Amino acid sequence: MGKPHAAKKEAPVDDDVARFMRELGFPADKRSLLLKALTHPTYFEGAKQVEPEDNQRLEFLGDAVLDMVVGEYLFRAYPRAREGDLSKMRAALVCESTLASLAGELGLGKLLRLGKGGESGGDRGRPSVLADACEALIGAIYVSCGLATVQAFIERHFAAAMKNLTRDDFEDKKSLLQELTQRDIGQGVTYKLLQMKGPDHAPHFESAAYCNEVLLGRGWGSNKKESEQSAAAAALATQGKWLPGLMKR
Repeated sequence: MGKPHAAKKEAPVDDDVARFMRELGFPADKRSLLLKALTHPTYFEGAKQVEPEDNQRLEFLGDAVLDMVVGEYLFRAYPRAREGDLSKMRAALVCESTLASLAGELGLGKLLRLGKGGESGGDRGRPSVLADACEALIGAIYVSCGLATVQAFIERHFAAAMKNLTRDDFEDKKSLLQELTQRDIGQGVTYKLLQMKGPDHAPHFESAAYCNEVLLGRGWGSNKKESEQSAAAAALATQGKWLPGLMKR
């Protein structure tokens, strides 16, 4: 009689998960594996576990599978690219922001199983948590359906980005901006942190890029490094506005 009680308690989650499984084409008899992929470590706060039941092991596997599938695709699609460029291209494609965005498209955030600490700390919308869940999902698809199915899933969601990569997409934006200003102006780029706001668990940083005391661009990020990259990207996107003036100095 314990099972009906447990099913009733989990019904709201099971309904959403069952719908998600149908949308994915995930095997019905592998629901427990999918639930594991959706289980954040905080879900078991204070509980003794005989074996790992959160998504960290699946995340590890999914990360490796994603790297392999994307790496193979790039190897075939860009036969003239060198190893260093292929590594940068793959890193740009499987970065945290891309995976978090995919998790958002799939609706993983609302399906995550979190503990009280994770829920109150804003983990349901945290990019790193969403990215980890996305990798865990990839791991679960691989385990339950095999390589061909997970390869089709990854290529379906990453195809557009993989087919249209340019150097601006995968090169470090700060490096590209530095090369540009050194080549055309003879000056380097400096960065300044303008502000930091938001709660401690989800801070937002704003940085600005300068060359010869001229503001080139501003950008936001979840940490200082990310905000500087964003500022460099903004500067590169608007170089037609500030570059001619600096070249005349």
